[in-house]
Amino acid sequence: MVAIRSVLCPIDLSATSERQVDLAGEVCRLFGARLALHHNLSTLPVGAAVGWMWAGGHTQAPSEEEVEQRVGALLARLPEEIEREARITHGLPSQTVMAVGDLVAADLVVMATHGESNEEHTSVTELLLEHSQRSLLVLHERDVESGAPGFLSASPAPHVVLVPTDLAAGSRAAEELAFDLVGRVPSELHLLHVPEKGRRGEPAADELEREMRARVPEALAERVSFDVAVGEPAAAIARAAEQLGAGCIVMGEHSKSLLRRWFSRDVSRELLHRAPCPVWYVPAVGG
Repeated sequence: MVAIRSVLCPIDLSATSERQVDLAGEVCRLFGARLALHHNLSTLPVGAAVGWMWAGGHTQAPSEEEVEQRVGALLARLPEEIEREARITHGLPSQTVMAVGDLVAADLVVMATHGESNEEHTSVTELLLEHSQRSLLVLHERDVESGAPGFLSASPAPHVVLVPTDLAAGSRAAEELAFDLVGRVPSELHLLHVPEKGRRGEPAADELEREMRARVPEALAERVSFDVAVGEPAAAIARAAEQLGAGCIVMGEHSKSLLRRWFSRDVSRELLHRAPCPVWYVPAVGG
């Protein structure tokens, strides 16, 4: 079983924050974890080098008293059984998120992302993908994800959890988390492999499917489907999520330096902005 004991939820008090807190609360309820709700009272101008902050339509940052009131209202949305706390900080957003993550010993950070960024405007979410070794569950704005972020809720109709896998050791941690999720809630699992374009000696599709099937626990064998897609990985994964109506994508995250990103596409970063559902990034063990 996967152990998630502490969840950090950094919020910007935008319209997405309520959905973000609801999603973090579902994770906490499912795993019996405690929740730390975090807001940073940054002194930087709105939109400067961060992808989330006080809602962009505001020209003036809120007072600390107003922040405390709004954070308290968000905490009140959580079920009573969830242990919770609030953390309000000052400083550079990415640094404070990582520092608070250390303080609360977070196993998971639940973030919201607000559209694409470029090399000059790198979001906090992307910085955490780049530098943090914690799992990261990313929710998109409502215009990207039209439904409620309830992929973890028990319901009569099973949700689809999509797991892109490169069939290497680096995907194992993500696969184990997905197997655990499917074992906890009514869900169907879909394993997807996108062969590296131009790679020689790639096995045939039926052989790749056998290899994927061998990675699935026997108890889940009847709840798993498999596919081998062709194309650019991020686009193929996003397309599969759309076609399947996936409630979540669970994928391994391999840290990549900026230098490496200049030479190759960073699938995690691209998928962050293409996915039609939440994406749960799981660092490779020892990666």
